[in-house]
Amino acid sequence: MRKIMAVLLSLALLLGCAAGAEDAQKQIFGTIRINGEYTFRGTLPEGYRFVPFDQSDESVLFRLLSDDPTRPEMIMSIAFDETYYDVKRLDDLDDAQLALLEKTFTDTDPYAAITYDETEHGTRLMLVRTTSGDVYDDLIFFTIYEGYFVEFQVAPGEGSAEQRLTDEDIAQAMRFLSDMDFVSGIEEEELRLEGQTFTVNITGYDPAARTVDLTLFAPYRLTEWQAVSISEGDTIRLGTEDVHIDTLRYEGDDAIINDEYELVRNEDNYYTIRIYESPVLKEIRTLTVQVPDTLVYEEGIDPATGEMLDEMKELGADDLFAALAAAETDGVGFDSQTVSVTFGDQGEPVTIVRDYAPWQ
Repeated sequence: MRKIMAVLLSLALLLGCAAGAEDAQKQIFGTIRINGEYTFRGTLPEGYRFVPFDQSDESVLFRLLSDDPTRPEMIMSIAFDETYYDVKRLDDLDDAQLALLEKTFTDTDPYAAITYDETEHGTRLMLVRTTSGDVYDDLIFFTIYEGYFVEFQVAPGEGSAEQRLTDEDIAQAMRFLSDMDFVSGIEEEELRLEGQTFTVNITGYDPAARTVDLTLFAPYRLTEWQAVSISEGDTIRLGTEDVHIDTLRYEGDDAIINDEYELVRNEDNYYTIRIYESPVLKEIRTLTVQVPDTLVYEEGIDPATGEMLDEMKELGADDLFAALAAAETDGVGFDSQTVSVTFGDQGEPVTIVRDYAPWQ
């Protein structure tokens, strides 16, 4: 594989995909802590292994290698460049700015041909394809997210007879990129279940197997760098919604966005975003858990009316499954971020609480 270190370390990249539903099966590739904190992971292509090369707060470089020498070799670089700290997506760049980035590749490689494509999630990619007779054939995927650049280079394996990338090689690379998750603000090692309480949605259940499917949420956290970089005219993504900042008013260390959202500095010097005095939440993980017979289910809603009870009812595991079944017809569900789960010392759910919320 040709050397790409000079290009990789001179640029900054990050692929912006939402956190997936099979995190537990995914390989963690690293965490970066400049202009935000991001842990990223993905599913290794079949027959490949993860080989870390370099890791720091500013950048991560790793390889994906196969024991089969005919399979393509792959290298990914993720790094930060303060020049692009306020660029959120590749789509944010105009034609002149894109031309400058393209020139970065064509100046160093006269054989480079540049096209554009998208991942399955709609993330725009610049594709830099290089061929030179029988010498080499490789492809670089390039995009930008939140001031980071990601470069993913794919080249024929050393044992490849024709030294050419096939359509399936390229499709495999696209599947890998589309599957990658970039989780902001919470590191994988910090995301412990034991002894923790999370806001959740219950998205499925199996009374026979005594299991429930959970989507866990946590507050958005911004570093001080991210917070002070926000300005009027920016667009920030909260959950699945893009919020355009029309007004930004500071009150001490805190700020008010659009007279609706609060940007609040916490004791750990991270910022959270709040609305109606409650933190704005983001999805961090999905998982299926076994419900023990000893589970305490606390009900705060009258299923018949959807109204708040005067006092919480303390019920059990069987009552939880009955309420989940009733929710399919009574319209009072478990998927509006009104449910919390507390996990025990072994990571098992010990308490599930459903509270009243006016938006249900």
